[in-house]
Amino acid sequence: MRVAVTGATGLVGHHVAAAALAAGHEVTAVTRLGRGLPDRLASLGAVRRVSAELTDATSLARALDSTGGIDAVIHCAAVYSYAPSAATELTDVNVTGTRLVLEAAAAAGATRAVVTSSSVTCGSSLLPAERTERDHLGSEPVPAYYASKVRQEREALDVAARTGLDVVLALPTVVLGGPFDRLGPSNAIVLRYLLDPTRSTFPGGCNVVDARDAGAGHVTLLEHGEPGERYLLGGDDVTWRTLHALVADLAGVPQPVAELPPGVAWLASAAAEAWASVTSTTPLSTRDEATTVGRHYWYSSDRARALGYAARPARDAVAASLAWLAVSPDLPRVVRESLRLRPEVRAARPLRPRPVPDPSGADGEPSSMAVTPRRRPPRPAPPRRRPSPR
Repeated sequence: MRVAVTGATGLVGHHVAAAALAAGHEVTAVTRLGRGLPDRLASLGAVRRVSAELTDATSLARALDSTGGIDAVIHCAAVYSYAPSAATELTDVNVTGTRLVLEAAAAAGATRAVVTSSSVTCGSSLLPAERTERDHLGSEPVPAYYASKVRQEREALDVAARTGLDVVLALPTVVLGGPFDRLGPSNAIVLRYLLDPTRSTFPGGCNVVDARDAGAGHVTLLEHGEPGERYLLGGDDVTWRTLHALVADLAGVPQPVAELPPGVAWLASAAAEAWASVTSTTPLSTRDEATTVGRHYWYSSDRARALGYAARPARDAVAASLAWLAVSPDLPRVVRESLRLRPEVRAARPLRPRPVPDPSGADGEPSSMAVTPRRRPPRPAPPRRRPSPR
């Protein structure tokens, strides 16, 4: 199947492209205008690239037409942010952008589409109970990101009804791992604990999934999902204490001590936003996100499992996150040097061999990449002994 993948340079999109290639599909990565194909994506295999702006119908139509024909699109591109300043972009990209991508895909001849939504559209519970695709957001806190994903699902199904495009909705949970070029809110959960000197935790919890499994799950839905249906793509349900304990054990840092009330998370986020405003940086958490603390975002992926979907344990997902955070510029050096990573963390990020540069240029002259041995300075002569007086 000829598949176009939007957001292929992102965390989920990268693994969607990898899984699609592994399944024998032809993959075209749809990237932003002016952005090339990262080496990590090009190294996966024969990935073709076209460029477009998600909010520009003309550039989308031009890009998908230039592929020579596609059978399906997997739409992963989205804005994932809890920042107050992102409200307009959330609507433009997650809602309007989804409509434009699907309309362009249908016009280009695609008959099938998988749209990356989010498990948060199924809502949450105060008690530790799993929710399913039959559930929806209720009276709980609804950050702007959550609202945009609800509207995205409606927009996608509306395009399906108008164009005849078979649309399947993928609802991944908290996606952990790498590679990533920019720290997202999911991996930031792990980073926040590494940076927290108080080793605090909170009531409630979430469902975590390894990015590799989320990517493979999208391809499973592409091949077997029912049009018009929603499928949760998750792993293990964990409390925040359990998740923080996993981070501590795998990173070799102290275990969580006190469980603080949700209001403390809100106050800490308010302080983080204030400091970010002063320093012109991005806060690791926001008040919008902190309103969700204390609830259980637990989900069942049984519907996807019935199609062949499988997920690694939460421990593996956390190890994958740590493997990439350990080499990320988002982790301060002083914290990095304090970690005592478990072997499974190091194994979660496979080493990729790089070609050794030729020490000589094309004309036989030494290349600028050549390594010239540094000469050792001559060893000083031992001091001459003065004759002792007789």
